[in-house]
Amino acid sequence: MTRDESELMNRLVGRAQLLVDSHAQLKLECERMQKELDEQKKLYSECKAECDRLKVQCDNLRFAKVLSVTESERDRTKKRLSNLVREIDKCISLLNE
Repeated sequence: MTRDESELMNRLVGRAQLLVDSHAQLKLECERMQKELDEQKKLYSECKAECDRLKVQCDNLRFAKVLSVTESERDRTKKRLSNLVREIDKCISLLNE
């Protein structure tokens, strides 16, 4: 082999070694990122389960609240709303004068 061929071969071997090293680093990074992705998926799954549980709890509380309203409470609320509407009507008529 000539000197130029030898230098060319050494450069080629050096670049091949850089590629091998780069591949190894990328492979490690890929494995690290895969582990991180798995952890994020697990966290998402846990958060979704918690969200679903809280939605069910919220629905149950709404249902319980609706059931707890008695007839007398409903009547009192209607009367109070009627009084408020009358007061608003009076205010509007005073403003229109």
